[in-house]
Amino acid sequence: MDAPLEFDSWRDRVERREAEPLAERASLRIASFDLVDAVEYRLESRDRSVDVIAEVGQVGRHAFPPRIEEIDAGEVLERPEGEVDLPAFRPPHLAVHPRPDELPEDLYRRRWARRPIGEEDDSGDPTTVFQPDTRFEFSDTSYPWSCCGRVDTPGGSGSGVMIGRRHMMTASHVIDWGPNNTAGWVKFSPMVFDTSEPFGFAYATRIYWWLQADASDRIQSQEAAFDYVVCVLDQPLGDLTGWMGTRGYSTDWDGGAYWAHVGYPRDSGGDRPIYHGPGVMDSTVTESTGGRDSFRIMHENDVIPGQSGGPFFGWWDGEVGPHVIASQSAENWNTTPGPNAAGGGNPLPELARHVLTVEP
Repeated sequence: MDAPLEFDSWRDRVERREAEPLAERASLRIASFDLVDAVEYRLESRDRSVDVIAEVGQVGRHAFPPRIEEIDAGEVLERPEGEVDLPAFRPPHLAVHPRPDELPEDLYRRRWARRPIGEEDDSGDPTTVFQPDTRFEFSDTSYPWSCCGRVDTPGGSGSGVMIGRRHMMTASHVIDWGPNNTAGWVKFSPMVFDTSEPFGFAYATRIYWWLQADASDRIQSQEAAFDYVVCVLDQPLGDLTGWMGTRGYSTDWDGGAYWAHVGYPRDSGGDRPIYHGPGVMDSTVTESTGGRDSFRIMHENDVIPGQSGGPFFGWWDGEVGPHVIASQSAENWNTTPGPNAAGGGNPLPELARHVLTVEP
């Protein structure tokens, strides 16, 4: 496998393209409600908004989405023959920006302050980011940034990325795993920014996994190495957003400045995406489950809670879009402050290929 493009070459080697007009109108799901006992409902429009008014017999009752099915990929997958990497897809109605445009100044938001390394004072940091903090917020909805988004679950929020027409990858430990092969609801909103959902949103109907990571006892090494799942969505969001390809990580790429990362950190509210690059993967630790080997990939790229499940990805020469090579998993490995960890390896594209094949 050829090496990915160096991060600093993206502006020169990845062609910036303008968007083409939509071939036809697109349908976006902009709201969804679970009604307990609504008698009837109506729509009321005002200014630029639409209100859904429900007539109910009782108030103060919760309504929740049903739990969703989860599938152990190790029980249903046979070992693939040949190439397992998957290509990216860029919809022509989206522009291509090799790097996201930065926010205009009037949209800036101050993040939590952090003490520079080596400086001492009588204060504490909210959590660990390696200084200087090179992340920046953005609202660019061009490709491939359109593929990234926020993942909401009963346990909180994380990050994810579209890897197929209705297929989203996130971290295993972001999922609210439950009994009887079920998991709590999962909502994915591509490129959500504050309250704006420019591509609408979708719910997961099924989740495929190698290993169910449970962060309640921290993230263990095997969990970090396999800390990625593929969620099948109830809406084909990829028709609107496009998607990234998937590729198995190679240790030949250790130390190379090839990667970028997008996620939704909680130190800026969890409702705005951040971009980090260049990213470097330092080393790998091999872990196994079900006869498959995956990597706990160690790095010192800037991540914080909320960015879990966000992709690390790179571009290869001559390809239409970037490929995901790892999913962010853990921070402060062994010590505080310590290195961060992501999960990746050949089982990542193998899992993606299986799900896209059985549930296209």
